Amino acid sequence: MGMKSAPQMPPPVDPIVTDKTAEAEAKLSAEKEKMLGSKKKGMYGTILTSGQGVTEEANTEKTVLGGGIK
Repeated sequence: MGMKSAPQMPPPVDPIVTDKTAEAEAKLSAEKEKMLGSKKKGMYGTILTSGQGVTEEANTEKTVLGGGIK
């Protein structure tokens, strides 16, 4: 009956690698925020009314499909 050997611990992670990973993640996060901000600006640029909404009267006359006002 053989004795099992104790598992060996892996070597410690180099702190330079963790620093570079954190830096890359921060850069990616900043770029993602920038892209989302420009997307929001573009969406708000298409709104043609103010915060009050449309102030003109709506056309409520009855129409016939394919024709003019009846």
